[in-house]
Amino acid sequence: MARSLPYATGDVVAVPLRDEGFALGVVARADGKGIALGYFFGQRVDTLDNVAGPFDLEPGNASKICRFGDRGIIKGLWQVVGRVAEWDPEQWPVPTFCRNGEVLVQYDDQTLKIVSELKSSPQGCKDLPEDGLEGSGFVEIKLTRLLEAQNR
Repeated sequence: MARSLPYATGDVVAVPLRDEGFALGVVARADGKGIALGYFFGQRVDTLDNVAGPFDLEPGNASKICRFGDRGIIKGLWQVVGRVAEWDPEQWPVPTFCRNGEVLVQYDDQTLKIVSELKSSPQGCKDLPEDGLEGSGFVEIKLTRLLEAQNR
């Protein structure tokens, strides 16, 4: 049974980083049962004092796309800080993911359940996001590491 959520698709969330500041993410899909799909961006936001929407984020500029557990949002650790300007879910698709460097995985647009898995080559997986379901804390760690690597 779907539950009432404190967020909606198109919402922009501030993800707390493990060292300091926040990264922004867009909730592109949510199954209403604890799983969401997010596009996350690699620009550090030092404080939320001046963060206000609507936001002009572009899906092609995302540094990370993943399925994630929404516990961070539910518990208020990830704050909803606004919405994407002119939200259109078709502009923020559920991508094909890659599992273990060799399996293409496609999820249903609404339920986020697997609809197909196809064997591929490492080359076929090269530019695709990694498959998996990440906890909100893991997303925080991955984004922190991503931003650290960008600043080196």
